[in-house]
Parts: sequence; C-alpha cells; structure tokens
Amino acid sequence: MALIGCPIESLTRAFGKRVAPETALCNRLVRVNLAQLYGRGTPLRRPGSLATGASSLKEHQVRRLGPNAYGELLRPGRVADCYLAILLDQPLADIAPEPGGVLVVAPAALLGEQVPQPDGQVLYDLLTGHPDRAPRDLLFLADLTAELRAWPQQRWTDLGVSPEVALLAVVDCWRAGQVKGLEVGGVGVDEARALGRPQMTYVREQLRGRLASEISRQYLRWLHPTSRRRPGERFL
Repeated sequence: MALIGCPIESLTRAFGKRVAPETALCNRLVRVNLAQLYGRGTPLRRPGSLATGASSLKEHQVRRLGPNAYGELLRPGRVADCYLAILLDQPLADIAPEPGGVLVVAPAALLGEQVPQPDGQVLYDLLTGHPDRAPRDLLFLADLTAELRAWPQQRWTDLGVSPEVALLAVVDCWRAGQVKGLEVGGVGVDEARALGRPQMTYVREQLRGRLASEISRQYLRWLHPTSRRRPGERFL
C-alpha cells in the first residue's frame, strides 16, 4: 500500500456543502452510479429502520469473523490513522465526460449515527484492524473486498452486510456537513472502474499514489499559520 507522506491527525474542516435543490437530480444519478459500481445492495437504512431480530442476526454474524486463512485475527481500531477513499462521481462518457472525484475520510466516519450498522462497523473493523494495515494507508472498497477473501466469509453477502450502503450514508453525511472529508477530483473513467474491480490493481495503485500526494499537499496547507485551524482540531 502507498503511504501518505505526512503525520496523520484528522480533518480540520469539512470541504462539503449542503446540496441545493437544483442539484437533486444530479445527486440521484450519482447514487445510481455508486450502486452500479459497488454492486446493488439493500436500500439505504437509517438507525431504527431494521427489525430487532434481523439486526441481532447480522451482529452475530459479524462477531463470528474469526481467524483468516493464515490464522490472523482482526484488531479493530489498531490503526485508526489511515484513510478510506470513496468514489463520489462515476465518470460516464455519454452523460458526464468531465472527471469524477473521490471523498477521503477517516475511519471514524463509518461509525457515525446515520451510517447503517453493522455495515459501517464491519468496514471499520477491516479497515483499522487488518494485520497488514499501517499508519497513513489509503484504501478503497476494492482493497477491503480483496482482503476479505482471506476469511471463511469471503464475500460481504456472506457477512450479511452491504458496504455500498454504508459508503452512500457517509457521503450523505458529508454533503450535509455532518462528516469531515477531503474531496479530490480528476478521477478518470478507468480509475473509477478500478475502484469497483479488485482485479484492476495497477490502475488503482496509480490513483492511490496520486491521491496520497494530494492529501500530503493539503495537510501541509492545513499546517500553515494562515489556515485558521483552531487548537485541538484534526486534519482528516
């Protein structure tokens, strides 16, 4: 994994905006693109929308994620200073020829109140607790999908969770100003496709390196005295 060349803290401020009414149709198209990219899951759920029995069953399944094929165990929270990059806009040649973008967030964004659980929790556990995880790693959903294959439950559906639902909820929270994140543009069609296909490692590694450089640049900007950062604020 490519590492971001700067110490990690957490995001100073959100770079998102509230969605204006006239952009509603565009946002719906983005939701469709994300669902198509990551694979169709269950509809977006809010806390309290699940039956108690179904929620308990899913939590039980998550607790059963034990040793992987190498005898290694997850240690959730071990590396909390890493990043997750979520595709925001999938470039479509016939509809939106301009480049798309990604949203970079800290793992804690997956544990927000508006993020369906245990979907977000499972992503958080794998993101922060994988044996190979290192500080300042930048990961995509495709990376986590590939890593999950080392466990007996090799697919998200085997765990009873929908990662794309959790990611859509994180994006919603960011757009509403409830989650801090860094938006980075310039994602091409092939790069966007690589974020949904674990086997496209070469293209994804190129994008990872470019995003890491941009995050490092933004971090240095944030450190500058003119950034107006308040004491105790975190970068990402």
